[in-house]
Amino acid sequence: MSSVPVRRRTASHQVSAALLDAAEAVLDRDGLDGVTVRAVAHEAGVSPMSVYNKFENKNGLIVALAMRALEQLAEAIDAPGKIDPVERFRRACRGYRDFALRHPARYSLIFGTGSPLEDRSSEVSRSGRAVFDVLVELIRAMRSGDVQCDSTEDAQVVWSALHGAVTIEQAHRDQTPDATDTFEHLLDILTTSFTADR
Repeated sequence: MSSVPVRRRTASHQVSAALLDAAEAVLDRDGLDGVTVRAVAHEAGVSPMSVYNKFENKNGLIVALAMRALEQLAEAIDAPGKIDPVERFRRACRGYRDFALRHPARYSLIFGTGSPLEDRSSEVSRSGRAVFDVLVELIRAMRSGDVQCDSTEDAQVVWSALHGAVTIEQAHRDQTPDATDTFEHLLDILTTSFTADR
């Protein structure tokens, strides 16, 4: 007597991850304008209703993509805590640049105009703040003992510098021959300013 094969259902989180993988592929290839429910469904080889069932609508899909991009950025700037604070800061900044250059569409999704992070009360904005707080802590570690420093203000300045640097590089508007050397020079300036009084 032959047995009837048992059909196993794919776990919900696996389906969501597979759909996000497909959405990410569309985003990387076609930019944010290319991310539609239909395009993601086609990329994943499923019906559009499968995407709606998991994310409700395109906005839900974009928010999920932004959350994933922020997780990836957090991983990119994560540096070992047991190394010198200055070197840890530099590694984190290099990771930030590397993420932006390797994944320009994902970077633009979280930092460009119309980003889900614009809604300050949203879950995605809170995740963005958590990534920013990593930078705050990195600066605080470099400036240990300086009780008068405002690490949040310093982090905003650093982020502005890093974002400006990678945006210029992405747009190929560099005025220097080697973008990597220029970025390292930027890190020299930043770290010197934070450690001058140590």
